Amino acid sequence: MQNRTALWVFTILLAIACLWQLSFSFFSGGLESKALKESNFQADSVMAAAGNAALDRDSVQLEIENSFLREHADDVVYPVFGYTYKECKEREINQGLDLKGGMAVTLEVSIPELVVNLSGNSQDPGFQQAITNARDEQKRRSDDFITLFYEQFKKVAPQASLSAIFSSQNNATMFDRNFSNDEVVEALREQARIALNNTEKILRTRIDKFGVSQPTIQKQALSGRIQIELPGVKDKDRVRKVLQSTANLEFWETFDRQEVFPKLGEANQRLSALLFPELAAKDSSRVDSMKTAQAELDTLRKQITEDTALDSLRKQLMLDSLTAADSTRAADGQLDSLTAQAEMEKRSPLFGTGRIEPNQAQNRGEQHVDILGYCRVLDTAKVMSLLRRVNVSSPDPSFGMRLAWSSKSEKLSNGSTSADFLSLRALKIPRDGKPRIDGGLITDARQDYDQLKGDPVVGMDMNDDGARIWKQMTEENIGKQIAITLDGTVVSSPNIIEPIPNGSSRITLGNGDRNSQLEEAIDLANVLKAGALPAHSQIIDETVVGPTLGEENVRDGLISFVVAMLLVMVFMVIYYNGGGWVANVALLANVFILMGTLASLQASLTLPGIAGIVLTVGMAVDANVLINERIREELRHGKALKTAIDLGYKHAMSAIIDANVTHFASAVILYIFGTGPIKSFGTTLGLGILTSLFTAIFISRLIITRRLEKGKTLTFWHSWNRDIFANAKFDFMSKRKMFYAISGVVILAGFASMFTRGFSQGVDFSGGRQYVVKFQQPVNVDDVKVALSKVYPEAPAAKTYGGSSQVMITTNYLVLEKDQTTDSIVEAKLHEGLGDIGGGSEIMASRKVDPTISDDIRSGAFWAVGITLLFMFTYIAIRFRTWQFGVGALLALVHDALIVLALYSLLHGILPFSLELDEHFIAAVLTVIGYSINDTVVVFDRIREYLQDHKREPWAAVFNKAINSTLGRTINTAVTVLLVLLVIFLLGGVTIQGFVFAMFVGIAV
Repeated sequence: MQNRTALWVFTILLAIACLWQLSFSFFSGGLESKALKESNFQADSVMAAAGNAALDRDSVQLEIENSFLREHADDVVYPVFGYTYKECKEREINQGLDLKGGMAVTLEVSIPELVVNLSGNSQDPGFQQAITNARDEQKRRSDDFITLFYEQFKKVAPQASLSAIFSSQNNATMFDRNFSNDEVVEALREQARIALNNTEKILRTRIDKFGVSQPTIQKQALSGRIQIELPGVKDKDRVRKVLQSTANLEFWETFDRQEVFPKLGEANQRLSALLFPELAAKDSSRVDSMKTAQAELDTLRKQITEDTALDSLRKQLMLDSLTAADSTRAADGQLDSLTAQAEMEKRSPLFGTGRIEPNQAQNRGEQHVDILGYCRVLDTAKVMSLLRRVNVSSPDPSFGMRLAWSSKSEKLSNGSTSADFLSLRALKIPRDGKPRIDGGLITDARQDYDQLKGDPVVGMDMNDDGARIWKQMTEENIGKQIAITLDGTVVSSPNIIEPIPNGSSRITLGNGDRNSQLEEAIDLANVLKAGALPAHSQIIDETVVGPTLGEENVRDGLISFVVAMLLVMVFMVIYYNGGGWVANVALLANVFILMGTLASLQASLTLPGIAGIVLTVGMAVDANVLINERIREELRHGKALKTAIDLGYKHAMSAIIDANVTHFASAVILYIFGTGPIKSFGTTLGLGILTSLFTAIFISRLIITRRLEKGKTLTFWHSWNRDIFANAKFDFMSKRKMFYAISGVVILAGFASMFTRGFSQGVDFSGGRQYVVKFQQPVNVDDVKVALSKVYPEAPAAKTYGGSSQVMITTNYLVLEKDQTTDSIVEAKLHEGLGDIGGGSEIMASRKVDPTISDDIRSGAFWAVGITLLFMFTYIAIRFRTWQFGVGALLALVHDALIVLALYSLLHGILPFSLELDEHFIAAVLTVIGYSINDTVVVFDRIREYLQDHKREPWAAVFNKAINSTLGRTINTAVTVLLVLLVIFLLGGVTIQGFVFAMFVGIAV
C-alpha cells in the first residue's frame, strides 16, 4: 500500500481534530448541569413563594436556567485553552427541537403588503386590480408575487406607467419618475431583497433579547422565507406575538360608547335583513295585520261613541271590552316574539351571548367609556366576518371609524361559566387615514414600573415632533381615552387627566398576574427598540415539540443507535471472523469521525439525524462487505493472503465508488430540497457516506497491512461459511416473467388503491394543523373524534399514535385565517372539545403548515424525486457507456418507489402507526432510491466485467453469473441494513416509524 505514512499522519490529525471538536460539548455540559441544579432549586422557591398564583413551574425553571447561563456566558469552562461557555457553545454539536423540545417556525415576508406600502397605498384602479388578481394567482402558481403582479398589471393597464404610481417625494431615490416599467419592477425586487435582509436583522435582534439559548435563524434567499429554531421555548403564544409583530405603533383618538351604539344598532338591523330576509317579510305582514286590526277597533270605538241609542253605561262597558281585546292582542304578539329565542337571535346577529356584549362594557367600563363591549375570544372571527358584510358608519362626518380589539384577553363571567374575552373599541380615523403619532416618532422604549401601583409598564420617549403632537392630543382629549395600538390591536387606552408636555408616556398592560405583565412589558419594549418590520411577516410553518417528547426521543434514539451498532458488529464477526473485527474498528472510527465532522459544522442533531447515523452504520458495512467478499473470492481461487487482499481492494473499488457517488447524490438532493429534520437527515447521511468511504477503504487497509507486516495472519471466514454462496447457480433470468407478474400485481393493486382509497396526506402536503396529544389513560379514537366534532365545524382526523393513550389529531379549521389570535382559538377549541377525556390530556407536539407552503413542499418533493431519478439514469448511462444500463437502473428505481407508494396507499389506516405522505416519506423514498442504486451498480459492475470475459455466452447466462457472484454481498448488506432498520423501527420511537417502514419495505423490495 503506497503513501502509508502520509495516510497514518492524516488519520491521526483527523482523529485529533474530531476529538477537539467533540471536547467542547463535554466542557459546556458541565456548566449546563450546574444551571439545571440551580434552576431546580430556585424554581421550587419561586413556586412556594407564589402560593396559589397561576405559574407554570417548567416555564419558571427554564427562565431561571437560561438566565443563569446568560449570566455565566463569559465564565471560562475550558481552562486549558481559556474558552468561555459562550465560545464552547458556539463550537459544539447542537440538539434539534425533536431532541431538546422547543419551537421552530418558518416566516414569510408579505411581499403584497410591501408592494402596496411602497406605492403609498395607491388607489389607482389598475394597480388595485392587478394586486387583487396577483393575490388570486398566487394561490394557484408558485411564481414570486412581483412577477405575478407585473403580469396582471400589463393585462389590466397595458399603457399605464408604474413609475407614476411608485415615484413620490418619499421614495424618489428608489423609483425615479423616468423609470420604465421594467426598471420599476427590478427596483421592487431589490426592495423585496432589502426587506428580507432587514426582517432577518430585526428578528435576530428581537430573538437575542428574548433570552433563548442557541437560537438558529436562517434566511432562504430563493423563497423569501426565514427559518427560526428556538430550543427550549414553551410559551408558544409569546413567541408568535414577538415574531409576527411588525411593531407598527400608533396613537388614535377614540369615540365614546354612546356615540357608536346607534350606528352599531343600524348595522345590526341591516345584518338581520341581509342574513334573514324572511324576517323582514314576516315583520311587514305582521305590521300590516296589526294596522288593519287597529283600524277596525278605532272604527268600532267611533261608532259606539257616536251611537245616540246607547246609554252611557253600556257605551263604557263596550269600550272597555275593546280596550281589553287590544291589550290581549298586543300581549299575544309580545309573547310570540319573546318565546321565539331563535328568532330573537336572528334579529340581533351582533349582540348577545357569543357576540358583542354591551352590558359587560356598561357594567365594567365606567372609566373606559371607549369600550363598546366584550366578545369571547373564540367568537371574534365570527363577529369580524359579520362586520365585514356591513359598513358601520362613523358618528362624526369629520372622521372615519375603525373597530379594534384589545391585544390581551381577560377572564369574565359568561352566565354560569367564565371565558376569555376581548374588548372592542372604535378608533377615530382622520381623513388621510394616518394616525397623528406612530412608531417613527418614538426614540426609545424600555420596561419600567408604575410609580403608584408598581405594575410593569413600557416607558416611551418621543422626538420633538412627537412631543409637540402628543401635547396637543392630550390637551384636546382631557377626560377621554386615547388608544395605543400595536399592529392593529389596542395594547393600552389611557385616561387623559392632564396634558403631557415632554413627549414621555407609558403603556399600561391591562389585567393579568405580575409575571405575565413583566414578560409582556419586556417583549414589547424589545420589539419597539429593535424597530418595525418593513412588512408583515406571517408564520406559514410551525412545529412545537414538548420537552417530555424530546427526552423520549433522545432516549429512544440512543437506545436504537447502541443496539443497532452492537448487532452489526456481532454479525460482522460471526460471518467474516478476523475481517469482521477489522471492519468493526473501521465502523467505530467512522462514527467517531462523523460526530466530529457534525460538531465542526455546528450541525443540528435531530431524531431523523440519529436515524441517518444509524443507517450510515448499516450502509457503511456495504463497502467492507464488498471488499471482504472480493478477498474471499480471490482466496478461493488459490491466491496468497497478501495478493488476495490487494486484488480484493482493487476489484471492489469501482463498485464502491459508483455506489457511493449515486447514494451521495440522493443525500445532497435531500439537503437541498428538505427542511428542518429532513435537511439534518440528508446532512448526516451525506457526511456518513464520505466518512464511510475513508474508513472502509483506507483505515481498514492500514490495519490489515500493519497486521501482515507484523507477521500475523488474518481470516475472512469460518469453516461453516467458507463456501457459502460460492457455488450459487440460481437461474434468475428464467423466472423474470414470474417476478414481473408479482410486481405488476402489487403495483396495479396500488394504483387501484391510489384512485379509490387515496393516501393519508400529512399536513406537509395538505396544509392544516396537527397535534400529538397524550392522555392520562387509554382512550378510544372514535370518542375523541365525536368530542371534537362538537367544537369544530368539520370533524378532524384522529388516529392512535404510538399507543392507546396517545393520539394524533389533524384539522383544517381556520387554516386560511391570517389573524394572530387564530392559533390560540384553534388550540382553545381543542382543549374545550377534549375536556376530561382520558382523565386529562397534554399536547406533546404540534405542527401548523400554511396551504401556500404545503404546495411548495409538495412541488419540491416531486422535483427532488424527479431530479434524483434523472441523475441516476445519466450517471449510470455515462459510467457504463451504454444507455440500456441507464434505462434498466431507472426502471428498477421507479419499480421500488411505486411498490412503496402502493403499500402506503393499501395499508394506511390498517397498520397501527402513521403512514402519511409528508417530507419524511419523500426522504425515505430518496434513501430507498440511493440504496437501490447501490445494489444495481454492484450487479452492473460485475455484468460489465463478465461481458468482457464471456463474450460468446448468451446475455442471460452472463447476467445469472453476475447476480450469483454478487449474491453474498447483496444478502449480507441487506441483512445488516434491514437489521438496523428493524432496530430503529422497534426502538427509535413512534415519531419516525412511518419513515423507517418506507425504507424497510423499499430496501427489502
